[in-house]
Amino acid sequence: MYRPVRSIVIGCALGAAIAMSGCVANSDEEQGTTTQASKGGREIHPEDNCDPATFGALCSPAFHGTTTLAQFNAELDATQRVAAWEYGGGQGNVSGGTPLQVDNHGGETHTFTVVAKFGGGRVPILNQKSGNTVVAPECVAGANATNVDIPSGSGIAVSTGASGALKPGTYNVQCCIHPWMRTTVVVK
Repeated sequence: MYRPVRSIVIGCALGAAIAMSGCVANSDEEQGTTTQASKGGREIHPEDNCDPATFGALCSPAFHGTTTLAQFNAELDATQRVAAWEYGGGQGNVSGGTPLQVDNHGGETHTFTVVAKFGGGRVPILNQKSGNTVVAPECVAGANATNVDIPSGSGIAVSTGASGALKPGTYNVQCCIHPWMRTTVVVK
């Protein structure tokens, strides 16, 4: 079981506080989201299948992935995404009080980033190959409460703030390294 290495309060890109407490798996092909079950609907998992021998320093040497860098590039070139690089857990439907656990189950670092609009990330070649040529500004704004790096084998708990104020709305979340990794979080 993954343990959170830190807790954070995520703020909406529009300035409202987001408090996340659970998620329900759904699918939205148009937005590139993925359907997978999560424990009690309260977890999202950045996932991948990198092979440490061919990915080198990009992949944790302790990870047991089987997708070679050549296979990754071939799939990305053919489909503009790599299916094993995804957010498991699907769409989040959250209310205050219970944290949303975001655990990296992959071998690479991924981000959990709230963006106003899905777009490219901070790796130009992955933006180009995935067809995400307009970069989401939040991805290049630097690390902050709405742009969190999650190294392999670690996680974060996204929770309400001390005031408990929640703003309802739907928020886009993407990985700013692998910009086809996308999901949404609905705050109630």
